[in-house]
Amino acid sequence: MKRIFIATLTGAVVAFIWGYVSWQLLPWHRADGFYNSEEVAKVIRQNTPKHGVYMLPANSIARPDAAALTQGPVIYAVVRPGELDQPWSLSTRLMRSFVIQLAGSLIIAVTVYRIRARRYLSRASIGATMGIFAGLVMTLPSWNWMELPGYYTLAHLLDPVICWTLAGLAIAGIVNPPRARRIFTR
Repeated sequence: MKRIFIATLTGAVVAFIWGYVSWQLLPWHRADGFYNSEEVAKVIRQNTPKHGVYMLPANSIARPDAAALTQGPVIYAVVRPGELDQPWSLSTRLMRSFVIQLAGSLIIAVTVYRIRARRYLSRASIGATMGIFAGLVMTLPSWNWMELPGYYTLAHLLDPVICWTLAGLAIAGIVNPPRARRIFTR
């Protein structure tokens, strides 16, 4: 149990550091800006009543309007039109991020322990496999339905693969599972 705890904490630290590198040092998560952001912000405030997910053309998923979707613009956005109740805080976001990394690392650590693989690479492959799964199921639906650009799609596919492969390597080095179970016996 102690090794699972240490592996979870170590994996979360590795994932957190990768998140910093990925989002702050690499250029692949940069979003483009609008030509006249103040004017766009004014129009958004005037046309969005509350914090939510908005789409233009509206209701295009439930009732697709092929002509409007073809002509464009197409927008899928999270909008918070008003002011926050409290000032925006980087430390709050960083703490939440670390808790998310802890949860992911715990899942990998417990899985590595439960499969009882003796070979390091077999244990380490769990993180990579989960990263591939996360990248595919979280990114490709948005690419398919919301037309994510190719470079953005690639970044969001690779990011969890790299993150959880690195964390999985660290976790696999710490978790020492019990003796492997025999599945087939004579």
